[in-house]
Amino acid sequence: MKQITYAGKSFVTGTDLADAVMRLTAALGLSHETAGVTIPAMDENGHITTADLVLGPATEVLAIAIDSDQDEIVDAEVVAQLDERTRRLEPTRTIASTDPIPGSWSVNEL
Repeated sequence: MKQITYAGKSFVTGTDLADAVMRLTAALGLSHETAGVTIPAMDENGHITTADLVLGPATEVLAIAIDSDQDEIVDAEVVAQLDERTRRLEPTRTIASTDPIPGSWSVNEL
């Protein structure tokens, strides 16, 4: 589990969820964009609720690993959604290859 501090308040969420929020926050900062997200969180009574965050270039967010007797908060669907949003913000990378493209032809074949 991790404790996220955001806008002067702290809450607990799952490790994978907190890590996905941190990746998205970094990507939003680099792209100068903002986004709203909702993630599962634990309230002070140990009940599962949600946390709504607005993330962007000026967001100050901190995630710290904590020990907890509570079960890890897991939501693979939310993590996948956050990671997809992060991927869409990342620049496209070109990979150079010397291998011929299947189905391509060469000038020498003409």
